[in-house]
Amino acid sequence: MADPTVQFLGITRWSYPGTPDGYRKSSEDLDVLRAKLYAPERMEHRLFLLEHLVLPCLREQTDPTFKHLFVMGDQLPAPWRSRLEKLLGTVPQASAVFAPEGQNMREMFMELIPEHQEKRHDILAQYRIDDDDAVAVDFIEESRRIFSNLHPFYETEGIAGLDYTRGFIMETSPEGVEFRPVSARHWAPGLVVFQANKEAQSLFEFPHLRIWHSMPTLTFRETPMYIRGAHHDNDSHLDSFARRTKTFRFNPRNKRRFLQRRFAFDSREMQNIWLENYEKFAGDGAAGLRTGT
Repeated sequence: MADPTVQFLGITRWSYPGTPDGYRKSSEDLDVLRAKLYAPERMEHRLFLLEHLVLPCLREQTDPTFKHLFVMGDQLPAPWRSRLEKLLGTVPQASAVFAPEGQNMREMFMELIPEHQEKRHDILAQYRIDDDDAVAVDFIEESRRIFSNLHPFYETEGIAGLDYTRGFIMETSPEGVEFRPVSARHWAPGLVVFQANKEAQSLFEFPHLRIWHSMPTLTFRETPMYIRGAHHDNDSHLDSFARRTKTFRFNPRNKRRFLQRRFAFDSREMQNIWLENYEKFAGDGAAGLRTGT
């Protein structure tokens, strides 16, 4: 029997104004949420992260056979929308999806994912990164390789998860950009879910911290595979995850070169751009960032 074929489908929710249950910190009023997400300083910050963190790693994937959806609201204002579309145009695998705003996140992706499945494949592999995350340049290639060994394990239930536990937290502050090694189980940017294509559900049907309730999972800890952002307008509270995380020994001869090789960005250039623009990114909160209040 021929080896099963696998489609890789990535998802990024890019400042999409959905129902309040889609965000940890949000207003029940859609107009208030929309104003917060589309605030000029926030848009500038998210476009900075998109250009210098998210897209470089996707553009340089060693296995280019994947599709990555960027899901935005259909009322994203024109100045940001045009800049976003121009940036996404630099990555052939990136697809812009402008969805009607105010939808329930789970329900929206239940309808959206089937529209982008390629029926000719046997298996659908889904992963997700937030708009302040990155994955290693061999994320697709390694996941495909590991699945070739994981396949008998997957066949028992027709579903399986791959959990990359090592990565970095990228912390930005008025002092600059720091990368802290972290080991954590079931963090969203380190997960891949493999399902039989005909029965595949949306990845958002499986809350990432409880994914082991729904499927067998394989933990892979050998190589750092993701970066997760920590900054002034995070939706998730990374500090609250401290009890679930550990660090690992990371002492390369040249940290900048390592990050360039693994994630395809120049950390020095990123720091310079951040320091030059953080007041624009932080807006009224810039003074608080300086004083720590």
